[in-house]
Amino acid sequence: MKIKPYIDKIVKPSANMLLNIIPGKKGIARYLRVAFDLLLPWRTIYPEIVMVTTTGCTLKCKNCNNLMPYYHSPYSIDTEELKRDFDRIMASMDTCVRFSLIGGEPFIYPHLKEMLTYVLNNKKIMYVGLVTNATIIPDGELLEILKNPRIVVSISNYGVPLQKVDELIELFRKNGVRYIPDNAASWVKPGGTEFRGKSLSKLKKEYAGCFSSRYCRTLLKGKLFLCARGAHLYDLGYMQSAHDYFDIREGRTVRDFKKEMLEFTFSDYADACNYCDHALKEKVKPGEQL
Repeated sequence: MKIKPYIDKIVKPSANMLLNIIPGKKGIARYLRVAFDLLLPWRTIYPEIVMVTTTGCTLKCKNCNNLMPYYHSPYSIDTEELKRDFDRIMASMDTCVRFSLIGGEPFIYPHLKEMLTYVLNNKKIMYVGLVTNATIIPDGELLEILKNPRIVVSISNYGVPLQKVDELIELFRKNGVRYIPDNAASWVKPGGTEFRGKSLSKLKKEYAGCFSSRYCRTLLKGKLFLCARGAHLYDLGYMQSAHDYFDIREGRTVRDFKKEMLEFTFSDYADACNYCDHALKEKVKPGEQL
């Protein structure tokens, strides 16, 4: 076991996520569970796994980190395919602090209710995350599922006229849905999809300072990527790096799966940084539409 990468990429993110989402006395049992998994070497815990359900979105943000406007033919992934990939990856771990279902916009995924129910049935997951741009108000049946205390919805507020942030928050308040308001004052401009030609040392430095080096392991069509942007760069054909993904559909024993996935998680650079300007920290207006 590599101690420093384990602390930086597993221990700290898991503890930070848990403290921010499940505060107070109600979280004591969950804190103890995480501590148990982190301290015993035969237990496997991950802070976060993100699963892409659809590339469809209701907005076309000019500086979308996940490149949604680049999908000229957006698609949704078959639920049976998602379930198989979910089962494969969950078989390799004992605890996942947060498992997120994202888009695009997840509320337009036609089988979101079915997937949420399926994911919630797995007790290895401490809580389920959703990130919405607040352009769609969920129907009554979906709202009932969202009331589950293990679901936390992050509501992005870009100040775009299409958004219904206040209406959605009021609905969630009345129905006891757990949510986190995300009122970003600015975004960091990711830049275009062209190759930057950075050196390996620069890639390592940039990746070490990036949020994605500790969170956002993104699952898309059977491949787990080091970051969400990398997943879509690969899916759209802008990047072909085999370094940036772990193929969960490749035949392995559970023991080999755990070992190789952990080594992948400890990666100290990402080729996706060669297609990204986040390290420049140029601020732009959030949610600006094309």
